[in-house]
Amino acid sequence: MIIIKIYMNYYYILFFLLIIFAFQTVISNIKTKEYTDFKILSSILAQSNINNGESQTVDYYARFNCGTIDNDNGPLRPGKYDSDITIFNRQTFPLTVIWKPIEINQENKNNFQTINIQPENIVNINCAKIFPSLSTINSTIKKGFIEGIALIRINVENGQLINNFLNNQGQSININSQQLNNLINVDVLHTVNTLDDLKKEVLFLKVDFLLNNNNGKTINQQINKDNLTAIFQVEPNLIIDPHILVKNIINNNYSSSNSQHLSNDTIKVLGSRLFSNTLTDNHALTFQKLAPTITNTTNVILR
Repeated sequence: MIIIKIYMNYYYILFFLLIIFAFQTVISNIKTKEYTDFKILSSILAQSNINNGESQTVDYYARFNCGTIDNDNGPLRPGKYDSDITIFNRQTFPLTVIWKPIEINQENKNNFQTINIQPENIVNINCAKIFPSLSTINSTIKKGFIEGIALIRINVENGQLINNFLNNQGQSININSQQLNNLINVDVLHTVNTLDDLKKEVLFLKVDFLLNNNNGKTINQQINKDNLTAIFQVEPNLIIDPHILVKNIINNNYSSSNSQHLSNDTIKVLGSRLFSNTLTDNHALTFQKLAPTITNTTNVILR
Protein backbone atom coordinates (compact mmCIF):
# COMPACT_ATOMS: atom_id res chain seq x y z
CA MET A 1 0.00 0.00 0.00
CA ILE A 2 2.90 2.26 0.80
CA ILE A 3 4.54 1.49 -2.57
CA ILE A 4 1.38 2.41 -4.48
CA LYS A 5 1.16 5.74 -2.63
CA ILE A 6 4.77 6.59 -3.51
CA TYR A 7 4.12 5.90 -7.20
CA MET A 8 1.04 8.12 -7.07
CA ASN A 9 3.14 11.00 -5.68
CA TYR A 10 5.70 10.66 -8.51
CA TYR A 11 2.83 10.66 -10.97
CA TYR A 12 1.49 13.98 -9.63
CA ILE A 13 4.96 15.51 -9.72
CA LEU A 14 5.51 14.42 -13.33
CA PHE A 15 2.10 15.74 -14.36
CA PHE A 16 2.86 19.07 -12.69
CA LEU A 17 6.20 19.33 -14.50
CA LEU A 18 4.49 18.59 -17.83
CA ILE A 19 2.00 21.41 -17.21
CA ILE A 20 4.81 23.86 -16.41
CA PHE A 21 6.75 22.85 -19.56
CA ALA A 22 3.66 23.26 -21.77
CA PHE A 23 2.96 26.73 -20.28
CA GLN A 24 6.54 27.85 -20.90
CA THR A 25 6.36 26.60 -24.49
CA VAL A 26 3.18 28.58 -25.16
CA ILE A 27 4.66 31.76 -23.66
CA SER A 28 7.82 31.34 -25.73
CA ASN A 29 5.83 30.93 -28.95
CA ILE A 30 3.84 34.10 -28.23
CA LYS A 31 7.00 36.16 -27.66
CA THR A 32 8.61 34.73 -30.78
CA LYS A 33 5.54 35.66 -32.85
CA GLU A 34 5.48 39.19 -31.42
CA TYR A 35 9.16 39.66 -32.18
CA THR A 36 8.71 38.28 -35.68
CA ASP A 37 5.74 40.58 -36.29
CA PHE A 38 7.75 43.53 -34.99
CA LYS A 39 10.63 42.75 -37.33
CA ILE A 40 8.25 42.44 -40.28
CA LEU A 41 6.57 45.74 -39.41
CA SER A 42 9.93 47.48 -39.00
CA SER A 43 11.08 46.11 -42.33
CA ILE A 44 7.91 47.35 -44.03
CA LEU A 45 8.32 50.82 -42.54
CA ALA A 46 11.98 50.97 -43.52
CA GLN A 47 11.16 49.88 -47.05
CA SER A 48 8.43 52.50 -47.18
CA ASN A 49 10.90 55.19 -46.18
CA ILE A 50 13.27 54.07 -48.92
CA ASN A 51 10.67 53.80 -51.63
CA ASN A 52 8.84 57.05 -50.77
CA GLY A 53 11.32 59.93 -51.20
CA GLU A 54 10.43 63.62 -51.18
CA SER A 55 12.03 65.79 -53.84
CA GLN A 56 11.86 69.50 -54.71
CA THR A 57 12.69 71.56 -57.76
CA VAL A 58 13.64 75.22 -57.35
CA ASP A 59 13.00 76.99 -60.66
CA TYR A 60 13.74 80.52 -61.86
CA TYR A 61 12.26 81.81 -65.14
CA ALA A 62 14.35 84.60 -66.67
CA ARG A 63 13.17 86.34 -69.84
CA PHE A 64 15.76 87.09 -72.55
CA ASN A 65 15.75 89.35 -75.63
CA CYS A 66 18.58 88.70 -78.09
CA GLY A 67 19.38 90.12 -81.50
CA THR A 68 18.30 93.03 -83.66
CA ILE A 69 14.95 94.63 -84.50
CA ASP A 70 15.04 96.92 -87.54
CA ASN A 71 11.33 97.76 -87.94
CA ASP A 72 8.35 99.10 -86.00
CA ASN A 73 6.07 96.07 -86.49
CA GLY A 74 6.16 94.79 -82.93
CA PRO A 75 5.88 96.09 -79.37
CA LEU A 76 9.66 96.52 -79.07
CA ARG A 77 11.30 99.46 -80.79
CA PRO A 78 14.16 99.10 -83.30
CA GLY A 79 17.52 98.45 -81.71
CA LYS A 80 20.14 95.90 -80.70
CA TYR A 81 18.96 93.84 -77.71
CA ASP A 82 20.89 91.87 -75.12
CA SER A 83 20.01 90.24 -71.79
CA ASP A 84 22.38 89.47 -68.93
CA ILE A 85 21.26 86.98 -66.25
CA THR A 86 23.39 86.97 -63.08
CA ILE A 87 23.31 84.11 -60.55
CA PHE A 88 24.82 84.69 -57.09
CA ASN A 89 25.62 81.71 -54.85
CA ARG A 90 24.72 82.86 -51.33
CA GLN A 91 26.06 79.70 -49.66
CA THR A 92 29.44 78.82 -48.17
CA PHE A 93 29.73 75.70 -50.34
CA PRO A 94 29.87 75.18 -54.13
CA LEU A 95 26.51 74.97 -55.85
CA THR A 96 25.61 73.55 -59.25
CA VAL A 97 22.58 74.73 -61.24
CA ILE A 98 21.22 73.45 -64.53
CA TRP A 99 19.68 75.74 -67.14
CA LYS A 100 18.37 75.79 -70.70
CA PRO A 101 16.88 78.44 -73.03
CA ILE A 102 13.29 78.00 -74.23
CA GLU A 103 12.52 80.05 -77.34
CA ILE A 104 9.06 81.47 -77.97
CA ASN A 105 8.94 80.09 -81.51
CA GLN A 106 10.37 76.72 -80.35
CA GLU A 107 12.57 76.50 -83.46
CA ASN A 108 15.51 75.08 -81.49
CA LYS A 109 15.22 72.36 -78.85
CA ASN A 110 17.90 72.92 -76.21
CA ASN A 111 19.18 70.54 -73.55
CA PHE A 112 20.03 71.40 -69.96
CA GLN A 113 23.55 72.68 -69.28
CA THR A 114 25.38 72.79 -65.94
CA ILE A 115 27.01 75.75 -64.23
CA ASN A 116 29.15 75.32 -61.12
CA ILE A 117 29.12 78.39 -58.84
CA GLN A 118 31.80 78.75 -56.19
CA PRO A 119 30.83 79.88 -52.65
CA GLU A 120 29.67 83.51 -52.50
CA ASN A 121 30.47 83.97 -56.18
CA ILE A 122 28.61 85.15 -59.31
CA VAL A 123 28.20 83.72 -62.81
CA ASN A 124 26.29 85.21 -65.72
CA ILE A 125 24.29 84.00 -68.72
CA ASN A 126 23.99 86.42 -71.65
CA CYS A 127 22.91 86.20 -75.27
CA ALA A 128 26.40 85.10 -76.35
CA LYS A 129 26.04 82.04 -74.07
CA ILE A 130 22.38 81.41 -74.87
CA PHE A 131 23.05 81.48 -78.62
CA PRO A 132 26.80 81.19 -79.33
CA SER A 133 26.09 81.66 -83.05
CA LEU A 134 25.14 85.28 -82.30
CA SER A 135 28.85 86.08 -82.07
CA THR A 136 29.61 84.82 -85.58
CA ILE A 137 29.66 87.34 -88.40
CA ASN A 138 27.69 85.34 -90.94
CA SER A 139 25.05 84.11 -88.52
CA THR A 140 21.42 84.51 -89.59
CA ILE A 141 20.47 84.83 -85.92
CA LYS A 142 22.76 87.85 -85.60
CA LYS A 143 20.59 89.69 -88.10
CA GLY A 144 17.33 88.55 -86.48
CA PHE A 145 15.68 88.66 -83.08
CA ILE A 146 14.99 85.85 -80.61
CA GLU A 147 13.10 86.05 -77.32
CA GLY A 148 12.16 83.46 -74.75
CA ILE A 149 12.70 82.16 -71.23
CA ALA A 150 15.85 80.78 -69.59
CA LEU A 151 14.86 78.05 -67.12
CA ILE A 152 17.30 77.84 -64.18
CA ARG A 153 16.81 74.83 -61.88
CA ILE A 154 18.15 73.30 -58.66
CA ASN A 155 17.10 69.71 -57.83
CA VAL A 156 16.83 68.53 -54.22
CA GLU A 157 15.98 64.98 -53.14
CA ASN A 158 15.61 63.97 -49.50
CA GLY A 159 17.47 67.15 -48.53
CA GLN A 160 20.43 66.48 -50.84
CA LEU A 161 21.54 68.79 -53.65
CA ILE A 162 21.35 66.40 -56.59
CA ASN A 163 22.86 68.85 -59.08
CA ASN A 164 26.18 68.85 -57.23
CA PHE A 165 26.77 65.22 -58.22
CA LEU A 166 26.74 66.28 -61.90
CA ASN A 167 30.06 68.08 -61.46
CA ASN A 168 31.66 65.28 -59.39
CA GLN A 169 32.14 67.49 -56.37
CA GLY A 170 32.61 64.39 -54.24
CA GLN A 171 30.54 65.45 -51.24
CA SER A 172 26.93 65.16 -50.24
CA ILE A 173 25.42 68.48 -49.14
CA ASN A 174 22.21 68.40 -47.12
CA ILE A 175 19.89 71.36 -46.72
CA ASN A 176 16.50 71.94 -45.10
CA SER A 177 13.35 73.21 -46.75
CA GLN A 178 13.77 76.70 -45.23
CA GLN A 179 16.93 77.21 -47.29
CA LEU A 180 15.31 76.59 -50.68
CA ASN A 181 14.22 80.21 -51.11
CA ASN A 182 17.66 81.60 -50.35
CA LEU A 183 20.13 79.32 -52.12
CA ILE A 184 20.83 81.80 -54.92
CA ASN A 185 19.90 85.28 -56.15
CA VAL A 186 18.90 85.64 -59.82
CA ASP A 187 18.75 89.07 -61.47
CA VAL A 188 18.19 90.03 -65.11
CA LEU A 189 19.42 93.15 -66.91
CA HIS A 190 17.92 93.94 -70.34
CA THR A 191 19.71 96.47 -72.58
CA VAL A 192 18.92 98.01 -75.96
CA ASN A 193 21.27 100.09 -78.10
CA THR A 194 20.34 102.22 -81.09
CA LEU A 195 20.99 100.75 -84.51
CA ASP A 196 23.92 102.29 -86.36
CA ASP A 197 21.79 103.34 -89.32
CA LEU A 198 19.34 105.16 -86.99
CA LYS A 199 22.06 107.58 -85.89
CA LYS A 200 21.55 110.02 -88.75
CA GLU A 201 21.71 113.76 -89.20
CA VAL A 202 18.47 115.64 -89.80
CA LEU A 203 18.47 119.02 -91.63
CA PHE A 204 16.09 121.92 -90.93
CA LEU A 205 15.55 125.19 -92.81
CA LYS A 206 14.41 128.26 -90.89
CA VAL A 207 12.66 130.88 -93.06
CA ASP A 208 11.80 134.45 -91.90
CA PHE A 209 9.21 136.04 -94.18
CA LEU A 210 6.59 138.76 -94.55
CA LEU A 211 3.23 138.81 -96.37
CA ASN A 212 2.81 142.19 -98.04
CA ASN A 213 -0.67 142.35 -99.68
CA ASN A 214 -4.20 142.67 -98.31
CA ASN A 215 -4.65 138.92 -97.77
CA GLY A 216 -1.21 138.78 -96.28
CA LYS A 217 -2.05 141.69 -94.02
CA THR A 218 -5.09 139.80 -92.79
CA ILE A 219 -2.96 136.75 -91.95
CA ASN A 220 -0.34 138.94 -90.26
CA GLN A 221 -3.05 140.51 -88.11
CA GLN A 222 -4.42 137.05 -87.19
CA ILE A 223 -0.99 135.98 -85.97
CA ASN A 224 -0.42 139.45 -84.49
CA LYS A 225 3.10 139.75 -85.91
CA ASP A 226 4.64 141.64 -88.81
CA ASN A 227 7.48 139.20 -89.40
CA LEU A 228 6.75 135.48 -89.57
CA THR A 229 8.98 132.42 -89.19
CA ALA A 230 8.56 128.85 -90.38
CA ILE A 231 10.85 125.82 -89.87
CA PHE A 232 10.91 122.98 -92.39
CA GLN A 233 12.62 119.58 -92.34
CA VAL A 234 14.51 119.23 -95.61
CA GLU A 235 16.47 116.54 -97.41
CA PRO A 236 20.11 117.00 -98.42
CA ASN A 237 21.25 117.27 -102.05
CA LEU A 238 18.01 118.95 -103.18
CA ILE A 239 17.25 122.44 -104.55
CA ILE A 240 14.89 124.20 -102.15
CA ASP A 241 12.66 127.22 -102.87
CA PRO A 242 11.68 128.92 -99.58
CA HIS A 243 8.76 130.72 -101.31
CA ILE A 244 7.12 127.38 -102.25
CA LEU A 245 7.63 125.97 -98.77
CA VAL A 246 5.98 129.02 -97.20
CA LYS A 247 3.09 129.07 -99.70
CA ASN A 248 2.33 125.37 -99.04
CA ILE A 249 2.30 125.77 -95.29
CA ILE A 250 -0.03 128.79 -95.52
CA ASN A 251 -2.41 126.89 -97.80
CA ASN A 252 -2.50 124.02 -95.28
CA ASN A 253 -3.15 126.25 -92.25
CA TYR A 254 -5.47 129.01 -93.48
CA SER A 255 -8.64 129.14 -95.55
CA SER A 256 -8.33 129.08 -99.31
CA SER A 257 -10.04 132.47 -99.55
CA ASN A 258 -7.06 134.07 -97.88
CA SER A 259 -4.34 132.12 -99.63
CA GLN A 260 -5.53 131.25 -103.10
CA HIS A 261 -4.12 134.47 -104.68
CA LEU A 262 -0.77 134.34 -102.92
CA SER A 263 2.19 134.54 -105.28
CA ASN A 264 5.91 134.78 -104.94
CA ASP A 265 5.53 138.57 -104.95
CA THR A 266 3.15 138.31 -102.00
CA ILE A 267 5.68 136.35 -99.93
CA LYS A 268 8.78 138.34 -99.05
CA VAL A 269 11.54 136.15 -97.67
CA LEU A 270 13.57 138.17 -95.17
CA GLY A 271 16.16 135.50 -94.55
CA SER A 272 16.82 131.76 -94.14
CA ARG A 273 19.20 129.60 -92.18
CA LEU A 274 20.05 125.92 -92.38
CA PHE A 275 20.81 123.94 -89.19
CA SER A 276 21.07 120.26 -88.31
CA ASN A 277 20.36 117.87 -85.44
CA THR A 278 21.45 114.27 -84.84
CA LEU A 279 18.72 111.83 -83.80
CA THR A 280 20.22 109.34 -81.34
CA ASP A 281 18.90 107.10 -78.61
CA ASN A 282 22.09 105.61 -77.33
CA HIS A 283 21.04 103.30 -74.54
CA ALA A 284 18.16 102.02 -72.44
CA LEU A 285 18.01 99.30 -69.78
CA THR A 286 15.60 97.56 -67.43
CA PHE A 287 16.31 95.51 -64.29
CA GLN A 288 14.38 92.52 -62.95
CA LYS A 289 14.80 90.52 -59.72
CA LEU A 290 13.42 86.97 -59.89
CA ALA A 291 11.63 84.96 -57.20
CA PRO A 292 11.91 81.14 -57.12
CA THR A 293 9.11 78.70 -57.91
CA ILE A 294 9.36 75.64 -55.62
CA THR A 295 7.62 72.39 -56.55
CA ASN A 296 7.33 69.45 -54.10
CA THR A 297 6.86 65.88 -55.33
CA THR A 298 6.90 62.45 -53.69
CA ASN A 299 8.58 59.60 -55.55
CA VAL A 300 6.96 56.17 -55.05
CA ILE A 301 8.85 53.12 -56.32
CA LEU A 302 6.75 50.02 -56.91
CA ARG A 303 8.57 46.69 -56.69
